[in-house]
Amino acid sequence: MRTLDAAAARQAAYGGLVFGAGGGGLESGLRGGAAALDHGAPVLVTLDELRPDDQVVVMTGVGAPGVQRRLTRTADTLRALDRVIEAWDGDGRIVGTMVAHPGAYLPSSWFVNAIRPELLVVDCATNGRGHPTVAMGGMGLAARRDVQVTQAASGGLDDYLGHIDIVARGPVGVISSVLHHASAEVGASVASSRGPFSVDFCRTNGAPGAVSACLRLGEAMLAAEAAGADAMVAAIVDTLGGRELGRGPLLAAETTLVEAWDVGTLAVDTDGSRLEIVVCNEYMAAEMDGRRLSTYPDLIVTLSAADGMPTAAARMDEGDEIVVVAVPKDRIPLGAGVWDAVVYEDAERLTGRELASYALEGAPKR
Repeated sequence: MRTLDAAAARQAAYGGLVFGAGGGGLESGLRGGAAALDHGAPVLVTLDELRPDDQVVVMTGVGAPGVQRRLTRTADTLRALDRVIEAWDGDGRIVGTMVAHPGAYLPSSWFVNAIRPELLVVDCATNGRGHPTVAMGGMGLAARRDVQVTQAASGGLDDYLGHIDIVARGPVGVISSVLHHASAEVGASVASSRGPFSVDFCRTNGAPGAVSACLRLGEAMLAAEAAGADAMVAAIVDTLGGRELGRGPLLAAETTLVEAWDVGTLAVDTDGSRLEIVVCNEYMAAEMDGRRLSTYPDLIVTLSAADGMPTAAARMDEGDEIVVVAVPKDRIPLGAGVWDAVVYEDAERLTGRELASYALEGAPKR
C-alpha cells in the first residue's frame, strides 16, 4: 500500500506517456495529477493486498485519441463510474478502480480516488500499454456471448454535437461496439466505465503491476531528462528492454478519422530506407521497406529527436526528426484481451494489414 504523492504523479505521467505511445498529453496529465492531489491523497494497492472477491471498476475512454476538442469533463467520468457502481448487485464489495490502459493522463484518473478515498487505486490495468479498441481491453471477454458486463458512458457537449449518457449490460464485445458508435455521434470521445471485476479475475486476465511499471519508467526518465535527448531515449529503451528501429525525418503523417478511429500511416526516412508505421488509434505495426519489424501488442513509440520524449502521430509534422523504438510484448504487462484473434478484425479491416498472426505468435497458453 502506497500513498500517491506529487513525485508519484510526475513519474506516472512520464511513464504513462510512453506506455500510451505518446497519447494522453503530458501537460494535461501533470495538471490533472496536481488537481487530484489538491483534493486528497489517493492510495495505491496491489492485487495481493485485496480479497479475491473484492471488485474493481475499469475506468477508460472510448473514441479516437487524435480528437483535439475536449468533449468530456470530470463530471462525465464520475457519472459513468457511478452508473456502474449503482448497477452492481453481485457478491463482493467494490473497493477500487483501475484504468483500462496507461497514458500520460494516468495521474488525472486518481482524482476519483482522491475525492472518494474509499475507492483505492488498484495496481492493475486491462493492458499495461495502450490499445485501440475496447475489445482488446476486454480481458479475454470480447468473444464471449455468455458473460454479461455493465458498461456506462458519458460525454459530448450540448453546444457541439450533443451530450450522451448511456448504461448498457451485455457481452463486452457487443456493448463496446455500441459505445464506440455512440461516441462517434458526439465527436468521437466519451468517458466510460465497466465492470466490476473480481480481484481473482483481474489477476488472471488483467495486467497486474501496470501502474508500478509506469512509476519505474517515469523515475528513470526524470533522472535522464536533464542529460538530453540521447539520455532520455536510452533510459526508455534500457528500462523497458526495447530497441531502436530507426531515426530520421518524418516523410509523411497521413492519418484521418474513420469510423471514430484515427487510421493511417507515418513514414520516416532512416538513412535512405523507408520506415513505415501503421496507425489505428495506436501504432499497430512497423515495417522497413515492406519488411515487418514489430507488431502490436509490441509497444511501438515515436520519440522526438530534440528531447527524447514521446510524441503522438496527431502532434507531428512532416520534417520532424524522430526516433522509433519498439518494446517486445513479453516485456510489457498485458491482459488476456490481446491474445484473442477476433479483437484484431477491426484494425485489420481499417488498415488493410495482417496483424493477428504476428500478434499471436508466442502467445501464452490460457
